[in-house]
Amino acid sequence: MITDQEKIDLISNYLENVSWEPKTKADMARKEDILATLFYTIDENMPEKIYEYRIWFNTNETAIIISNNEKEGFGRLDKENSRNLKDVLLK
Repeated sequence: MITDQEKIDLISNYLENVSWEPKTKADMARKEDILATLFYTIDENMPEKIYEYRIWFNTNETAIIISNNEKEGFGRLDKENSRNLKDVLLK
């Protein structure tokens, strides 16, 4: 569990760089490397939104991400942001 606000901000920034393809279905050949569940508070008077991100890190250092957020869906993350995301999530 990551509760450090600085790390949470970094993760959110890296996810903003994902090239999303909404409504794209993908079947991956292997289990994800990381399953990240993020809780977002949009409005104090509303329940938080929960998004799950299944993340695969590729040998070429890019990443594939599948989100349960219908506005995101299937996405790809470039090498630099993938490395940074992996470092934050695994440390």
